[in-house]
Amino acid sequence: MRTYLNRSAAAAIMTLLVAGTLSAGTTTPLAAQDKSVVVHLGTLNDDWQSTLMAMGVATNLLRAGADVTVYVDRNAVRMAEPRQPLGVILDRDVGAMVEGFVEMGGRFLVCGHCAGIAGVDGRQLRPGFTIGGPEDVAAIFMAADIVVSF
Repeated sequence: MRTYLNRSAAAAIMTLLVAGTLSAGTTTPLAAQDKSVVVHLGTLNDDWQSTLMAMGVATNLLRAGADVTVYVDRNAVRMAEPRQPLGVILDRDVGAMVEGFVEMGGRFLVCGHCAGIAGVDGRQLRPGFTIGGPEDVAAIFMAADIVVSF
């Protein structure tokens, strides 16, 4: 069964995760569930709070044992560019969050169509980012148990 969460539901989950033991880096019984999760992020510069929430949810789900891919499209594809500053939001360094997520085994899939429109060059990407075509995008969403969208 696939679960889809909108921003409000995802924000509630993030609040619970941050307040709970996951924020301390420990795992819970969730780790045994083997879930495949896609966290969709479509905006970077227009809504920094969504970026912060998406990275927080993705990281906490990864800590809980899920297989997590962050799918970026629209202007969020700029996250893939090494020259794009990711900023500090509410004392949280988004660049460090991205690096930590990738170091823990998380990955990013970049919409190839959106990357082309934005001029994002697939030859130079941040570690953990891959540009995908329509087949790649379809595959991650079809395999996902849970999709969270920001």
